[in-house]
Amino acid sequence: MNASMFVLIAMIVITALVAVYRWIVSRKEDDFLHVEDPSGVLNANQKQTDRALSRVDHVGIGLTVLTGLYALALLGAFFYNGLYNGPK
Repeated sequence: MNASMFVLIAMIVITALVAVYRWIVSRKEDDFLHVEDPSGVLNANQKQTDRALSRVDHVGIGLTVLTGLYALALLGAFFYNGLYNGPK
């Protein structure tokens, strides 16, 4: 296995870790509207969780796209090398 495969595996593991982190953050999410919350603590917690999930979603989407593009590039390089530099 060459270094590019190790990079791909590392990218996949990091993307999976971001997905697990998102799952952990989303467990604290409260889906109910708290209209009569006099102190506003519940609304503030909802906004904070929403901001955290939004940031994690942006990072997760970016990592997923980058990992997919890198995997496709490796696959293309593998086939290119197999077709043009294979056994003669």
